Amino acid sequence: MRVLFLSPQPFFRVRGTPINIRNVVGALGEAGHEVDLLCYPFGEEVALPNVRVLRSPGVPGIRDVKVGPSAAKIPLDLLMAFKTFWLLVRGRYDVVHAVEESAFFGAFFLRWFFRKPAFIYDMDSCISDQLQYTGKLRFGPALWWVEWLERRAIARSNFVLTVCRSLSDVVRGMAPDARIVQIEDAPLEDEFVADEAGAAALTAEFGPGPFVVYTGNLESYQGIDLLVRAGALVTEPCTFLLAGGRPDQIAALRALAAELGAGERFHFAGTRPIAEMPAFYTVADLLVSPRTQGGNTALKIYTYMQTGKAIVATDLDTHTQVLDSASAFLAPPEPIAFAAALDAALRDSAEATSRGAEACRLVMGQYSLPMFKQRVVEAYQSLQG
Repeated sequence: MRVLFLSPQPFFRVRGTPINIRNVVGALGEAGHEVDLLCYPFGEEVALPNVRVLRSPGVPGIRDVKVGPSAAKIPLDLLMAFKTFWLLVRGRYDVVHAVEESAFFGAFFLRWFFRKPAFIYDMDSCISDQLQYTGKLRFGPALWWVEWLERRAIARSNFVLTVCRSLSDVVRGMAPDARIVQIEDAPLEDEFVADEAGAAALTAEFGPGPFVVYTGNLESYQGIDLLVRAGALVTEPCTFLLAGGRPDQIAALRALAAELGAGERFHFAGTRPIAEMPAFYTVADLLVSPRTQGGNTALKIYTYMQTGKAIVATDLDTHTQVLDSASAFLAPPEPIAFAAALDAALRDSAEATSRGAEACRLVMGQYSLPMFKQRVVEAYQSLQG
């Protein structure tokens, strides 16, 4: 099939949604489908079989976008909508696969102008919820309008693609009769390969350990301030090493750590290439996810699990729909409780090893990258039936 894949994201970037998109289009291309991937005008170049990366026009003064909702996305999405229409006029596509807000204009075009292509709404997150918990939009009527757009996109779709149970529940709440295909994210690679040389370099730069490692963006919903406050209360010796984030976010978190008397414990490596992630996972004694908001499971959790290292995470749906007390150390999103979980994992190495091994067994048995790709291909096959 010929697929027009709409991704209102920089592509490629080392962050959740672009990584998921790479995995989806990679699976489709490997299966022989022809994919035109339309994305924002910036990002790293990446070569994938049978995938042609197209970029929407740029906007003067906008060279990148932050994670999540932002004002910069409005003109970029408008220009992407124009290019989408042009591609639909010129191309003969069998499927339009629209990620997040691109489903809004994708559904509109297919409702009023182009009836033939099948339509997939890829709900990587619930935008109306995201706007609320990030504080980007609090005006009631505007939030209602966004939710209405989500409902219209769901109604037009052949199926809604979700990445976790909580998002599937959101779709059912909006449209009980909607067809939902739930395909959880997967680790970055087929298997985890340790990078001992890279880990040694990190130890030389940031040591000594034991290392408590976080990878990902530093947006407020990730709960990094919770991690810093909890880290200041941890009694076991350790070094916190965080990979990701913008300079302004890092500066604010460094100031908070210093204020709490934990400045020497926290090291911020900044944004690193995806090729360096195995070194961070290898050097880690614990991997942490202190997320405090949002219901979707972060993609990094599956890679965390694949490493076999012990995980400490908040006991919210974002984690508990995949992890449990046998595969991770879970704690309420509160500094004292989270510090206690960190101390327990650092203190009891045998239990940490056991839970890390269980997480690895779970991810390889249910959420491996080959399984992910197979489920994507099967979902597309259902459109041909």
